Amino acid sequence: MERFNTLLEAAEFSATRCISWSFATSNDRYDVNGLLTLAETSDSENPIDEDSFYVVSPTGAIGLCNDGEDIDWLFLSDNKPKEDLPLTYQDVPQMKFCSQCGEPVAPSAHFCGKCGNRLR
Repeated sequence: MERFNTLLEAAEFSATRCISWSFATSNDRYDVNGLLTLAETSDSENPIDEDSFYVVSPTGAIGLCNDGEDIDWLFLSDNKPKEDLPLTYQDVPQMKFCSQCGEPVAPSAHFCGKCGNRLR
């Protein structure tokens, strides 16, 4: 999932994956122009707090992630309306590499499995 600070950024990205959406809690439907207009209005009238962000699923569904954990799915992609969407957000751990030998190491590793170098 990709994350964004504004609904407009999320909607613009989502439009590269999908061309129509349904609102999650009603029968309201949006095309690209309608969603972008709604997103721009929402951002100007009701910006989210600094601990929250928007996420976009691989098929273009848009959700609001409050406090970096629970996701409230707002717009469901018409590409896959029955998509099994996650209820929480988890950062994908970034791959680390040993500074001594360049070997990939697990993000939680304290030592390199190849050369034994202590990792920071």
